[in-house]
Amino acid sequence: MRREVTDLTTPTIIPTNGWIADNGNGTYTNPIMWGDYPDNDIIRVGDTYYMSSTSMHLFPGCPIMSSKDLVNWEYESYAVDRMEGDPYDLIHGDVYDEGPWATSLRYHNSKFYLMFNINGDAAYVSIADRAKGPWTLYKLEDELYDPGLLFDDDGKIYVVHGQGELYLSELETVDEETGQLSIITKREPDAKRNGKKIYAYPSPDHPYNGYNEGAHVYKINGYYYILTTPIWKHGSKKEVAIRTKDLANGPYEVEDIITSFMNFWGNGIHQGGIVDVPQEDGSSEWWAIIFQDRSKLGRVPTLQPVTWKNGWPYMGQVDGEKAVVTHRKPNISNLEYVEPKAPPTSDDFSTNTLGLQWQWNHNPDNRKWSLEERPGFMRLHTSSVTDNLTYARNTLTQRVVGPDCKGMVKLDVGHMADGDFAGLCLMQKNFTFIGIKNEEGHKSILINDNATEHVCVNISAGMKDVWLRAEIPRHEYRMEFSYSLDGIHFTRLGGRYDMHYGTYVGMRFGIFNYATTNLGGYVDVDSFELTTTENQGNLFGINRKIDAERYDDQKFVSDKELQINSKTEWTNDDVNSGYDLSISNLKDGDWLQYDQVDLGTGDAAWFNARVASSLTGGTIEVRLESIDGDLISTLHISNTGDINKYVNAKSDLTKKVAGKQKVYLVFHGASQNMCKLNWFMFGSGEFPQIPPVPENLTVVGENESILNMKWDDSPGALQYDMMFDGSVISNVTSDFSQTGLAPRSSHTVKVRAKNFAGYSEWSDEVTTVNH
Repeated sequence: MRREVTDLTTPTIIPTNGWIADNGNGTYTNPIMWGDYPDNDIIRVGDTYYMSSTSMHLFPGCPIMSSKDLVNWEYESYAVDRMEGDPYDLIHGDVYDEGPWATSLRYHNSKFYLMFNINGDAAYVSIADRAKGPWTLYKLEDELYDPGLLFDDDGKIYVVHGQGELYLSELETVDEETGQLSIITKREPDAKRNGKKIYAYPSPDHPYNGYNEGAHVYKINGYYYILTTPIWKHGSKKEVAIRTKDLANGPYEVEDIITSFMNFWGNGIHQGGIVDVPQEDGSSEWWAIIFQDRSKLGRVPTLQPVTWKNGWPYMGQVDGEKAVVTHRKPNISNLEYVEPKAPPTSDDFSTNTLGLQWQWNHNPDNRKWSLEERPGFMRLHTSSVTDNLTYARNTLTQRVVGPDCKGMVKLDVGHMADGDFAGLCLMQKNFTFIGIKNEEGHKSILINDNATEHVCVNISAGMKDVWLRAEIPRHEYRMEFSYSLDGIHFTRLGGRYDMHYGTYVGMRFGIFNYATTNLGGYVDVDSFELTTTENQGNLFGINRKIDAERYDDQKFVSDKELQINSKTEWTNDDVNSGYDLSISNLKDGDWLQYDQVDLGTGDAAWFNARVASSLTGGTIEVRLESIDGDLISTLHISNTGDINKYVNAKSDLTKKVAGKQKVYLVFHGASQNMCKLNWFMFGSGEFPQIPPVPENLTVVGENESILNMKWDDSPGALQYDMMFDGSVISNVTSDFSQTGLAPRSSHTVKVRAKNFAGYSEWSDEVTTVNH
């Protein structure tokens, strides 16, 4: 792809299908950013809101973002350009999942302060006159684990910090011009941390007491509030507020302020900050930005309303028991229209400034990359001699976006040196990549799964332009790869690979170029494009599945033991139960609300749902606008034989409906465990028949570690599932390869076809031994 090169210093933004939380109708849908933006802190300066986040081993680090409405965010800068020390340069070690942790963002005396801690080193504070920087980094005299910085109204400066036990340290300003801070308090002999121990969350059965961490400190209406996050149910976490009028001496009260898994079961919303939104009448709304762990996709920020009750800042609804999914936007006085948008992702590298969506894996070697050597491209010179991408310098990364996405890079590989590898990866510390190998005058495209080569195809040694693509299927923590030599026709390479996740940082796309013998080669990165199958809140159309857990609201009652309300869970529909979500614990009178279902011009003729039940007599009423609104269909739920055995069920629409509708699914039947709901949809035209069983399945060994599977198309099939050695690989197509197999190992394979009507039976099983 070529384009005119501009002289602008602001990177050109290619339109992207990244996740947009703003629904464009006065509401938003959580998460407000579906990517890894953890450890959020939030402040207001005038009419602008600023948020900080953690990025650990990625640099520049500690992103600073701004918003006018708390929903649509854009990058301002990074508070930390780089950290000093060989491990940060991937020399004699690494800092994966380390580096800056748990930022605290404050504004004081016309300066922005960003504080963080580095375990085993010290706390640091970065200071700037503007959110865009430049930022100046200062090292403090001691560690302050997960610091919560407070500039008190009496002029004193405090930090609450610690894990399990909270400590209070006092600081002072040592340079009024720069704002530089210094710690006054000392670490007592044999003390775990600096300052005075002030509080330990009561959890006697836990080895780290309450394991509370991530402190944020406020002074509001004469009370000090410490927001912190202890262990909760299922090994997850919650958010509590600790309240006192005497920060150093107490007494201290504590209250749960959010205890919710929202619509992602087992992952409690926790660790964030609160901010005021001034109203014209002199009052204030309050809001919280606080994250939820979405496993390998990272920790995603949510926006929750804050209700003050009896002096406690409850987040969400029902005194913090219910996090909101879709909600009205904050009421910002005198705010002009804010265009719904996602943070930038795609890039054509047409300017001489790197876009703020990019971060390097560890400190970059700035001598080895350029946006000016070949205008319109990013030139990546090899900077490391290594046989492992984990330790290769100058891998350029950005976040994977949920709920699914594809990343595609176009490379000019005409100047690779012998022994060089370049390509596109998905990585945290470990990795899987599709790349170009240049070896002894020959080029090949290969899949490398965590330092093991799986499959390889030769290409012309003179080939210059190559397109590489990585795809993350919906809700699957796995990935597939493909390549093209013309940018139009793509060929899948290898099979489907599990993401290699570390501890904290979410998965990343990475563009890389490293040497295995000698430095000197380079590649030119022409463009990177990220796309998703959806791009705005919970907006759904006909003839496509709507994931049940993507509801906007649900019936909810106070339920501190989490036994009453419906909830999300991983399905047990297939052997690999961890790749799909459903709504469980449904019962008579429950309802789920979906605010934006676009039924188009009125072509929808039927309603279809994938359900499971061990009972008979249950129904799902499909209603519009309210739980007792117009009834447009009634689905009768049959006994599927097991509460975890799903089938597709269909009912006709009783009237023609067009346009965007608020849809309610209202459940009637048993008083508990009536059914589970995986997905539903509205469809047009004739309802399809279940496709026949795929025929002529063949399994052929390409070599001792690869098996290739092929079968005939089944009429009416939209997708296929494969059961390989008892584990299901969903949504595959013929041909399909399974790689990385042990030599001379035995394997069993069978496939089934599926469409909106349901699944065929499994094909006859084929047993083979790869050679």
